[in-house]
Amino acid sequence: MKPRDFVFRTPRRFRGFTLVELLVVIAVVAILVALAVPSFSAYARKAKRAEAQQLLMNWANNQEIWRANNPTYADSDDLAVPTHEVFTFTVTGADSAAYTLTATATGNQVNDKQSGTTCTPLTLDESGAKAPGVCW
Repeated sequence: MKPRDFVFRTPRRFRGFTLVELLVVIAVVAILVALAVPSFSAYARKAKRAEAQQLLMNWANNQEIWRANNPTYADSDDLAVPTHEVFTFTVTGADSAAYTLTATATGNQVNDKQSGTTCTPLTLDESGAKAPGVCW
């Protein structure tokens, strides 16, 4: 007997993947990721904007509660200012018969747009007027 007669050969179906097959799979995954990341980023920005809008609405409700018990609206010393990881909040015109609550975006949220309109800053006043309108 010759030594090569004892060589164990693996059948073709058990050898694994070729380099070309692996590269094709990697390319398909890369294309899917390239398509998914922008959509995910847009949804994340919208979710953070919705959080800021909810905080503004809660703050406006607290302003109305304050006004029911006091002659003027509350300023930032009288009523706690909301906190958020992406937005900063300010109040203007308090201590009078009117106020404007503002949520200003920072970081990546600055690029948040709806129908071509930049959605920062978000504002809400004592009459319930919201700006920019398309972002609410």
